[in-house]
Parts: sequence; structure tokens; C-alpha cells
Amino acid sequence: MIEAHVFSYGQRHLYADEWEQWLRLRHQVYIEEKRWHEPNADGRETDQFDNDAATYILGLLDGRVVTSARLIPCNRPTLVSDVFPHFCERAGVPDRPDWIEWTRTLTVPELRSGGRQSILTQLCAAVMEYCLQEGAAKVGGIQELFFLPKWKHLGWKTTPLGLPQEIEGSGECVVAFIDVNETALGNIRTVLGTGRSPLRHRGERPRLIDGDRVEFTQ
Repeated sequence: MIEAHVFSYGQRHLYADEWEQWLRLRHQVYIEEKRWHEPNADGRETDQFDNDAATYILGLLDGRVVTSARLIPCNRPTLVSDVFPHFCERAGVPDRPDWIEWTRTLTVPELRSGGRQSILTQLCAAVMEYCLQEGAAKVGGIQELFFLPKWKHLGWKTTPLGLPQEIEGSGECVVAFIDVNETALGNIRTVLGTGRSPLRHRGERPRLIDGDRVEFTQ
């Protein structure tokens, strides 16, 4: 099982090695594989949403970053609000602090399979648990259509905000948000066959919604 380390953008110095691994993995996946834009000279991928509003979950196996998520409250600038608002033609662009945008999820190529207890499923459990702890109501954002059957398989209730549209390099995508609640967490823990929390922190615990910090004891 992964260790899911949670930290804010301002705490990335606590994860200097892992942060560097992740930026290079992002470049491998989004630039070299998906070809979102031309390669960067430094072999790292970042964007304008890597800022003080962001909280990160990096999934580690033996110190190696193997999966990831970036979480940003929807009352702050997000990928949906600033880049893909036209994908929300049915329900409008969300603008609530307890709705969390979930982006930059990837898994290293050799660990992308694994069935019901895959690395990706483990990451999803970590995201749901953390969002529930932090008082979020929904989590989601712009996502490839293949994720929707996965959410259904996990017993998660998902609400699309618009119709699917094509994105170059990613195929058919949709903006959709998942209900955050105890039932959703229980369902994915049943799939994984464990109730053990994967969440880990270094230093102060990052708060997702209000930006405050509280001490965390392992």
C-alpha cells in the first residue's frame, strides 16, 4: 500500500526530493506522453495553479513517487474556472470553498494496472479521506471520460456539470464532481479491503479549505 503524503505548496521544501521527482514525472506523462505542449528544457512540468492555494497528495512506495493529486478550493482560481469554464454549460462554474478541484493525477506507467486494489484506487481512497477530514462537500474537476465508470464502480455519486468535449491530447473529457461523505469513503475501503489510513504528514498539517495550519501528531 502507498503512503499518501499531504502537504501544501508552502511546505514543498519538506518534500524537496519528492517534489522534484513529481515535476519530472509530470513532464514525462503530460509533455512526453500526452504532448500537451513542447518539452521544457529543464524536464519539469508546472503551471499557474501550483501556488499557495494548492495542497498536494503524493503517493510513495519505498520513497518513490508513484501517484499524485493536486487539490484546490473552487473559490480560488482553478483549471475549471480559468481554462475550462465552457465545460460547465449545464450547472455553471463552481465557486465554493468546500468544492475541491482535483487535478494532476497520474500513476507511473508500470503501475497503471492492478485491478480493484490498484495504485490509483489507493490514491483515490487517500483523496476521499483527506477531503472528508477537511469538511469538503465535493471533489472533482476536468477529467477524462474513462474515470466516470471507475467512480461508479467505487460506489461514488458523481454529478457532471456539462457535456463531454474533446481536449487535444486527452480525448473526451467532462467536468464532474464527486460527493464527499462517509459512505463514499466506506465504499472504497471495502474495495481495498482495509480501513487503515494511508495519510502521512511532515511538519504541520495542511488545511485544505481555510488555509490555516494545525499541528499533526503521527
